[in-house]
Amino acid sequence: MPDDVSIVSFDNDELAAYLRPGLTTIALPHEDMGRRAVDALLSPGDTGELLVPMPVVTRESIATPR
Repeated sequence: MPDDVSIVSFDNDELAAYLRPGLTTIALPHEDMGRRAVDALLSPGDTGELLVPMPVVTRESIATPR
């Protein structure tokens, strides 16, 4: 890894940073997701689709672009 295969996880668990090679992961912004959910519940009318950016935490488990 990462020469033959790249690995990405989801939820940016603390363990991902301690693995060797470090595991690239997608972070879940729990606080922002909760805030937007409450805002949607308290808002009158249809809020439609709510998208929350989920940052990529890049570590050594993915190949670098050539």
